[in-house]
Amino acid sequence: MKQYLAIVLVTLLMTVGYYNVSEDNKSDFEVWITQNNKFYTETEKMYRMEIYYSNKRMIQEHNLRDDVTYKMSENQFMALTHEEFVDLYLQKNVNIPMDKIEVNIPEVQLEGLTAVDWRNYSTVKNQGICHSGYAFSVSNSIEAWYGIMKYQKIYPSTQQIVDCDFNSSGCYGGYNGYAMEYAFRVGLSSNQTYPYVDREQNCKQTRNGTYFISGYSFVGGSQQQLQQSLSKYPVSVGINADNWQFYGSGVFYNCSSNATTHYALAVGFDNESNWIVQNSWGSDWGEKGHIRLYQQNTCGILNYPWQIY
Repeated sequence: MKQYLAIVLVTLLMTVGYYNVSEDNKSDFEVWITQNNKFYTETEKMYRMEIYYSNKRMIQEHNLRDDVTYKMSENQFMALTHEEFVDLYLQKNVNIPMDKIEVNIPEVQLEGLTAVDWRNYSTVKNQGICHSGYAFSVSNSIEAWYGIMKYQKIYPSTQQIVDCDFNSSGCYGGYNGYAMEYAFRVGLSSNQTYPYVDREQNCKQTRNGTYFISGYSFVGGSQQQLQQSLSKYPVSVGINADNWQFYGSGVFYNCSSNATTHYALAVGFDNESNWIVQNSWGSDWGEKGHIRLYQQNTCGILNYPWQIY
């Protein structure tokens, strides 16, 4: 009903002249459809076009402001409402076993350490509409660890975690601590052996994997502790990504730290202690697949960081 009413409203406004879409704008939408391999029925296309231009105007208005530290940009989410984006790409706030987290962490002094950047040690992936950020966060951390510590370029299987970590919920979401426990016990196969398919399957792992970790530890609770951990190698983090839909560039701050709706990989921090985070929404999103977050506990980055060793 909501979609039908939107279509009727747009059609009416176009008829009476209050809603004008130029040929250039139509071209923009058609180009976006082609670039993102979208296929709509005529009715759906009308509805998605209305959302596209609404988001386009919001992005343009945001980028004209001089009181913000980040820019928005057009991306693959342009024809989604905010509610649809949250439903399709973010998981519900999961119940995390607090008894496994050590919260009393001492402050660590960073002697002479001003910036760290591990962006080139794991490749940016695209999770699709499977809520598998927790799995990519862990498999990417293992990929980076092997590159930094063992000088090996590997591609561990994310799909194996989605299918076989039964403590998490596959494409309905999960918890990076559980995924690390699974990787520690069983090991991960290569992505070539167990490729990612953007949906949950029956577990196909019949024997131990190829890539193992020695262990993992909680490294959150303070900015100093996470920075010290990042000086060694990347860290799997839980974050609130509710407002990340159109992040384009700059230092992002517009998010709550009280809910974990996604997982990603912290790969460093800059000279002003802003976090550098690798996401799993493809390299066309954000800064070539990355986002910079304002220092301290922005988006809850200090709540659930786990590091392998």
